[in-house]
Amino acid sequence: MKINEGDKWQKVRHIWDIIHQLRGESGCPWDRKQTPESLQTYLLEESHETAAAIRGGRHEEVCEELGDLLFMVLFLIYLYDETDRFGLEEVCDRICEKMIRRHPHVFGNLSVESTREVGENWEKIKAGEKKSGKSGLDSIPASLPALLRAHRMVSRLKGGAKGPWEDVPARARQLSAKSEELARLVENGKEVKSEAIGDLLLELVNVARVKGLRAEDCLHKRLMNWNERADGHEDE
Repeated sequence: MKINEGDKWQKVRHIWDIIHQLRGESGCPWDRKQTPESLQTYLLEESHETAAAIRGGRHEEVCEELGDLLFMVLFLIYLYDETDRFGLEEVCDRICEKMIRRHPHVFGNLSVESTREVGENWEKIKAGEKKSGKSGLDSIPASLPALLRAHRMVSRLKGGAKGPWEDVPARARQLSAKSEELARLVENGKEVKSEAIGDLLLELVNVARVKGLRAEDCLHKRLMNWNERADGHEDE
């Protein structure tokens, strides 16, 4: 359903007013005792539930989960606003400034010819923005799902279009060799170390990346298909 611009912002204001009432003297005891630290767990849960609904193509559920996620984000901003650390205006200002700064090919004079160039330029700008001293691999959250974290890390390690992680034939040979070695170990009843599995997964993540895919999404899709087709029989 299409609504005019004024109505859109009124809907957001309504959520803000609900949070204000929940946090008030006569509000909800549970909501009144929440802190940013206590809510961050729910933020993660809502994010995962939203992602799962999107992957499953369940549009009605996506709408509901996005509402839960939006409420949680606004709730967190409200809590910080209560302590005068920052408010909704500052959050909006910062993200607007960041998006304009990171898209010089849209809001500036930079010319790009591919999505790869856009991504590489994004990473350069992002690296220059860091004020905490963290950059590159250190800025990738350790709490990310492992396959997604590996994708991010390899993307920053690649060393440009001619970097070793971009050499598709070489990486394919590495993938094949490591797969065969692991298969031999298993077939012969030998010990399989976690490092061998990790190395193989890393090669798979990179092969997916250079082919324009994310291993995290590939595995989720396969698991969903597997689950839908499961009928008590072994998968062929």
